[in-house]
Amino acid sequence: MSHSSSIIFIATISLALHTTSTHALNLSSSSSINDRRSFLQTASAATAASFSPAIPLFIPKPASAAQTAPITQSIKVTPIAHTFVSSITLDKAPSIKPLRENDATRFLTNARVVHIFYDGAEDKAQKTFGEVLDLTVKRKKNEGAGVTPGTVHCLCNDDSLYRDIDGLSILMDSSSESLKNTLERLPSGDIVILGPKKSSGTIGNGKVVEETGAACGLSVGGKKGGGLISLLLNGPKDSEPIVVVDGGYSTSTILWYDF
Repeated sequence: MSHSSSIIFIATISLALHTTSTHALNLSSSSSINDRRSFLQTASAATAASFSPAIPLFIPKPASAAQTAPITQSIKVTPIAHTFVSSITLDKAPSIKPLRENDATRFLTNARVVHIFYDGAEDKAQKTFGEVLDLTVKRKKNEGAGVTPGTVHCLCNDDSLYRDIDGLSILMDSSSESLKNTLERLPSGDIVILGPKKSSGTIGNGKVVEETGAACGLSVGGKKGGGLISLLLNGPKDSEPIVVVDGGYSTSTILWYDF
């Protein structure tokens, strides 16, 4: 028991005994045994009644979810294992797992909107992004199992970077039309991939994705088609850990590294 709780306990006992002290002094020497027994029972009951309300003050409260430390993981990137998927489920610990390149493009072909973030040099990210676009367009055109038919659109500021990709539709970023309005005029099977943005970390990227989902009425995550996911190009690897979950936000659904 702490020092403060001891003071409360002693003060409570003193108050209870003071309450019954007058009765004790009025007992005559000829009081019966029953009178003395009644006095002791009254004193005990008063003490218990006075102390009981203080008990809940000493029950500790569990730590809140906001106090949970970030979850990190280190991954080994190789020419074979250079695409990964983040697994965020309620029944298992969050983790990042290797994913075949062909399966990574399937996530992209089935989304409605894809945010692209990158770490490192911008020119290297643009090169890697071009490869991702090319593979995604080919996968979308060839369809196959688990692929929703449709067109891949790239919303970017410079159409000269990726215009040589056969089958890719280029949408110029315009302040006159919102992303939501753009989606409303496109067929349901089409996807819009937003040009690379410099990563601002798990929380920063997560907030961007969350805001886009809210503005466009899209669910966030890759569990079902037609939603909003993000892809991180050339993120942390090897000895530099990836922040898988932080502040209620998770890392990108797909992590893609250049080789």
